[in-house]
Amino acid sequence: MQDLKKIRLGDVCKINVDSYSTKEKWDFVNYLDTGNITNNTINSIQFIDLKNNKLPNRAKRKVKTDSIIYSTVRPNQRHFGIIKSQPENFLVSTGFAVIEADAGVLNADFLYYLLTQDTIVEVLHSIAEQSTSAYPAIKPSDIENLEIEIPDLSTQKKIASILNSLDRKIVKNTEINNNLEQQAQTIYKSWFIDYEPFGGVLPEDWNNGTIVDLAQDVICGKTPSTKQSEYYGGSTPFITIPDMHGCVYNVKTERYLSQKGVASQPKKTLPPNSICVSCIGTAGLVSLVSEESQTNQQINSIIPKKDISAYYIYLLMQTQAEVIIKLGQSGSTIVNLNKTQFGKIPVIIPSKKVLYKFDTICKPLFEMILSNQKENIELANLRDSLLPKLMSGEVDVSNIDL
Repeated sequence: MQDLKKIRLGDVCKINVDSYSTKEKWDFVNYLDTGNITNNTINSIQFIDLKNNKLPNRAKRKVKTDSIIYSTVRPNQRHFGIIKSQPENFLVSTGFAVIEADAGVLNADFLYYLLTQDTIVEVLHSIAEQSTSAYPAIKPSDIENLEIEIPDLSTQKKIASILNSLDRKIVKNTEINNNLEQQAQTIYKSWFIDYEPFGGVLPEDWNNGTIVDLAQDVICGKTPSTKQSEYYGGSTPFITIPDMHGCVYNVKTERYLSQKGVASQPKKTLPPNSICVSCIGTAGLVSLVSEESQTNQQINSIIPKKDISAYYIYLLMQTQAEVIIKLGQSGSTIVNLNKTQFGKIPVIIPSKKVLYKFDTICKPLFEMILSNQKENIELANLRDSLLPKLMSGEVDVSNIDL
């Protein structure tokens, strides 16, 4: 067991040190809002041209290398990260607490992992739920008042290095998957938009049709009765829209159905390589099913015909987001595209020979993507299981050379 020293976080950290002033007269800003980072993964940064657009009121906080950004609203949603690089003129929302560690006492990576432990997140979320604001929120002082136990700086760096090695592998797998998907998208565009292998013209033996013509079945999901607790807690993934963000395959969900839950609505079960498309609310997201699953009613899913490539349909539906949103609005700002409307979306159906060849080329790309996604889950589980053991000293790293 390593020697641990108890400290108050506010004594070794500063929060919200630097803010942007309009006197600086930047021409543009790259802005990160709280909802655009989860578990240190950024999904988008908003570019704002200040010559033509007004800067959002919340776009004020400046960060630097090793700044920890921690959303003060609903900490259990895990909108936090640590800054390692940033674009020019970068600002983050005032919804973040921007934490700067005293490098002589605390290693920034170690502090990031310590603050993202489930136990710390739960403590902060409990404080947030007791707040008097309109929604669960913490104050910077709540973070400053945390009392934590830390080992010496050398040990902190070793612990952070071990956890970083797992995170770096996850990032690398994600980068590889992004590249593999871009390759598939490039092939799709070449074949089915630009018709390059066919002399740049639509082949005569291709047909006009609808989504229904591509499918054995189109299924609108449904949530089993939440009053029946025995319907949940099993091993069958129950997919909702949040599970579809930023992934090709749905390989991990927040909720699983039991065999009783699946049996309560057997016609809603999707086989592997079905294509899920979000059609209510956040519409136009597309993902593939990695194993037998069910979805909620916000998702319409396509079970492909045996001679229709699932990868073709997946990439096709990525090009249909605007169509889905437009059809689903029907005069309203809220998108709600039902199963019948969804099934009538017009599509081009290539010949079986072309689809077979396309499937043969793309299958190895998607199999690698799925393998990497599964490995990332295993790596994340390993990291999360090691994290509390390393932080408490249960796992001794003093003899590890890094």
